[in-house]
Amino acid sequence: MIGKLGILITILSLVFLFFIVISLGAGAFSKKEKKPEIKKYLKSIYVLLVIIALLGSILVLFL
Repeated sequence: MIGKLGILITILSLVFLFFIVISLGAGAFSKKEKKPEIKKYLKSIYVLLVIIALLGSILVLFL
């Protein structure tokens, strides 16, 4: 059975994978100038991913 540390690593790696995929899809790593709508979208997605990572960490470590 996977321990708490394994679950935590899985949650954080999935959040990091979502970060990479969403950033690539929105063109965050491209050299071109990004539209303001895309910047706002990426900022909200980054905040959402941080909240998911924090809540996942808290739930795994304290339960």
